[in-house]
Amino acid sequence: MRRELRLDGTRQRAIMRIMRVIVVATSVVLLAGCRLSPNIDKVGADAKAQFQSQLNHEYGDTHAIVQKVSVVKTVAPKYEAEATIIVYNSTFTVPLTVTSDGNTTLVTAGDQKLAAEFGSALQRELANLQGKYSDYIINPAMFDMMPSSLKAAKSDFVARLNVVTPIDSEGRYYFGTGCAPHECTMNEAAWAIDKMTGKGTAVIMKYVPDLPGVSASDQRAHHFGDLAQSIATNDAAAKTSLASHETFLLFGATMDNLPPPLAAWAEQHGLTGMNVVNDIPAYQPPQK
Repeated sequence: MRRELRLDGTRQRAIMRIMRVIVVATSVVLLAGCRLSPNIDKVGADAKAQFQSQLNHEYGDTHAIVQKVSVVKTVAPKYEAEATIIVYNSTFTVPLTVTSDGNTTLVTAGDQKLAAEFGSALQRELANLQGKYSDYIINPAMFDMMPSSLKAAKSDFVARLNVVTPIDSEGRYYFGTGCAPHECTMNEAAWAIDKMTGKGTAVIMKYVPDLPGVSASDQRAHHFGDLAQSIATNDAAAKTSLASHETFLLFGATMDNLPPPLAAWAEQHGLTGMNVVNDIPAYQPPQK
């Protein structure tokens, strides 16, 4: 009897050891499984940041905002999601494919769907220009389509849109002009927006009065700052009395690639290679 009890006790202890091993092994497996399935909220947040970065690179001039990314189906490490985008005062959604291991997140959107939605939003926004006067370009949503270089000269631009004209539609461009009160033919502005791309371009015509003893290059540097300083540095013209004239500041273009409506307007107003300050874009390093 004692021997049988001793054997029963030995079997019980062996069974308990086996059960402990099974419990530990099960816990390890469960923990490993948790690490393989990232938190769904983190996947959504990472996908939103990644997709916003992609839009900034591909559609930077549109100021598009990814409002949210909702993960609608999960089969880790791949997820189906939907992004809500705000651009040109319109809101729309696009489907996304998201791959995430919790550390690295990759986002893919259908390029055709995305381009079509951006194009539709742009056309709805541009339709607001129809029947408006040229100062409507100052509306924040419209002014966002203008080149960033114009923002530093906004006050000069706005001052030349006090006397306005109806906005024209010429081919693929909307086009507007204006001038400062009582200073038409001297202090004027004109702008154009490409209907296909939403890219804006502008010209400010600035009257320069008589300045005795100052070279033309020094006047350009005085009125237009660093952009024209290189011209002044390399200009060996003697300082002589300079008659009054108009100078043209270009934003979003150079003299050689002005949109046709702006080019025709500028030429009619006296634009030449001697009285223009081209918009020199910031240096962009080559893509590796």
